[in-house]
Parts: sequence; C-alpha cells; structure tokens
Amino acid sequence: MGAKTYTIGDLARLTGQPVRRIRFYSDKGLLPPARRSASNYRFYTDEDVAKVELIHALREAGVSLDMIERLLARHLTLSDLLQTRLDILEAEIAAKNRMAAVLRATLRVPNPADGDLRRIWTMSNLSNQQMRARVERFVDRIAAGTTLSREWRRQVLNMSMPELPEVPTAEQLSAWAELSALLSDPSFEREVQEGTKEFWTNALDPAAYEVASTKAYEVATRGVADGLSPQSARAQIIARDWLEGSARALGRNPDCAFREWHFTQYERNAGRLGRYRELVTILHGDTPLAADRKVWSWLNDAMRSLQLSC
Repeated sequence: MGAKTYTIGDLARLTGQPVRRIRFYSDKGLLPPARRSASNYRFYTDEDVAKVELIHALREAGVSLDMIERLLARHLTLSDLLQTRLDILEAEIAAKNRMAAVLRATLRVPNPADGDLRRIWTMSNLSNQQMRARVERFVDRIAAGTTLSREWRRQVLNMSMPELPEVPTAEQLSAWAELSALLSDPSFEREVQEGTKEFWTNALDPAAYEVASTKAYEVATRGVADGLSPQSARAQIIARDWLEGSARALGRNPDCAFREWHFTQYERNAGRLGRYRELVTILHGDTPLAADRKVWSWLNDAMRSLQLSC
C-alpha cells in the first residue's frame, strides 16, 4: 500500500494554514509536492505536514524564506539557523531598547526640542571604544607637565573610565551625553589640569597620600556614624592627623595655607569634577554615594575648628 497523500486543501486543514500560503511555499520551492496528478493537482505526504508546521514556526520567529530554503536543502542545520535568528533578534531588541532609552532621556529634558533628540541620539551611538579614546586623550592633556606616573595614570583611567551598558537606562544615556559634553569643554579641562598640577608635584608621595586619605576617610566615617560633632576633641584629633599626614605626603606644611588648599580641593571635587565621578558611577550601575560627600564635608568642618598658628 502506498503512503497516504493529501490534497492542498487537506494539507491546509491539517496545518491550519491558508491554501494560498501553502501554494506560495510550494511555488517558492520550499514545499514541492510529493507528486502531481494527471490533472496537475498537487499531493502531499505526512512529511509535508511536518514541513509546513516547521516553516510556519520559523516564519513566526522572523526567519527569512532564504534561510528556511537553506535549512530544507540541508545547507544549514536547524541549530545554526536558530542561533543566527536569535543573534539577529537580540540585536534588534537591543536597538529598540536603546531607542526607547533615547526617547526617555529626551523626555527628561524640559520642553525638548529637535536638537535635544539629535544630541542624545548622537551621544548614544558613541561607542565605548570611542569614549575610552576621548578619556585617554583628556587624561594625557591634564597630566601634561605633572609627575603623574604611568602606573598612577592607569589607576586614574580605571577610576574615571565610563562605559555605556548594552541596554542603558534613560538616566545612563543622559549621563553618557553629559560626560561627553564635559570632556569637550575646554574650561573643564583647564580646571582639572590646574588641580592636577597642584597635586602632582615632585614633592608628592602618592602611596603615602593614599594611606593617609584612606585612614582619614575610615575614621571620619566612624565619627559620622557615631554622631560625633566636628568640633569635638575626638574630631579635632582626626582632623589634625589628616592635615599632618596629607601635608607630609605632599611635602607641605600643615598650616593655614595648606588647610585652605584642602578646602579648594574639596570644592573642586564637589563641583564639575565631582559630577564627572558621579556620572561614571551612574554608568557603572551604582547609586551615587552621598555618604562620601557627607564624610569629607564633616572632615573639613573639623579642620575649620583646628587651632593653627597662621
């Protein structure tokens, strides 16, 4: 007995697909009939039923007819085809998510205009590699004429290097655009360069400064957590240790002028440079820590209460 065959109408009823679609697949060569009658009617087999269901499933998944043809001709495995389609789909999803993030970021601007959308869209297309090159050039320029070593330059880069996630939030896109604008601002570059020159001198001992600042931050953090007043005797000891330790590391005298230098550095770090660091933190997916600013502000208040011979 021969294998059971079906007319195109039977195949349509069995698979739930319209006759015109099955005829289209057949005419495209994806579903050639098992045989034709003397009257040129098409007949299909159980294997063709499974083939129609496979073609339909792949089309629903967005697979092109050309790729399906390659699969059915055994020029492509199903695993390879599905992986290719998944890669394309994920790229499409990422692109749509990024566009949605651009729209959200633009809507965060009060009364957005055409220029806002173009600016944010342009910035969103700035690759991580391009941004890294910008930051490296920026660090090279601000380090010019200072004693910033190659090792410390690498550490500065690691701390200041932004990276836009594959699927950024509206906040991260806004941060990305703001960072790009900061890096292109000559006045910001001059401001950071001035601070870098003041800090990175021949008298600086970077390791000693790092030890002193880490210790000061840790003990000041405990002081803030304990509710200690910056004017208390204990706070004065913490402030004096920090002033003297940082002065030794910088080759300075722990006097009134050096204390004022600290205040200037704090204001600089709390300003646009601080904003830069905050934006990098946002891009890394972390919440900017207001606690850090609170600790250093407390330490500065404690230093203001120090009795120095000026």
